[in-house]
Amino acid sequence: MRHRRPDDRRPPWGVRRTLLSGLAAAVVLLGWFVLAVWLSLPSAEADGLVFFVAGSFVLLLVLGRWLARTGALLVLLGLLPAYSAFFGGWAATGDEILLARGRPVDAVVAAETPHRLKAGIDYTYDLRNPDGSTGSLDPGVDTRLEVGSRVPVVEDPGGLVATQLAGKEDPAVPLVFACLGAGGLIGSVAVTATVGERRRVRNATTR
Repeated sequence: MRHRRPDDRRPPWGVRRTLLSGLAAAVVLLGWFVLAVWLSLPSAEADGLVFFVAGSFVLLLVLGRWLARTGALLVLLGLLPAYSAFFGGWAATGDEILLARGRPVDAVVAAETPHRLKAGIDYTYDLRNPDGSTGSLDPGVDTRLEVGSRVPVVEDPGGLVATQLAGKEDPAVPLVFACLGAGGLIGSVAVTATVGERRRVRNATTR
């Protein structure tokens, strides 16, 4: 058995393993959210992001089993922060892009499509721009537009971000939620990794 020398200040292998595994899990999760936000930016409706939320659930489950041999712990601790980080990041990034390069357009509301939700009915709209091009708009819950009317909107010339009503670009609030969610996610990984290390130590000492 190897004994540590008094001047050896390196942390024991268990601590290093916990730090490295936790760091790796945090990098994987945050990388997934960056990728998922980027891929989902063109979506005009939050309902279209369900696939990425489901992917986050599976990833939390897998990493939880790797860190602590139970995926339930990381899912329990990290699902709400993951939800906040993802939707906050999606909204904040879209608003930032529209503020940076968005083009104001007076579009005509061509058609209305209702969507029944638990909280009521949401509406999406087909738009017709002055140059003849078309687009879609989700003005948000409790906002209804008149078919045939003209509405000021902001569209992304590159088509990366969904069109929004003019004046609604405000990345500050969703950015706060995204940062809080990312911080909570890192904390959830740290707690799960620590629990896993304690279980390994307890199992080793009871054999």
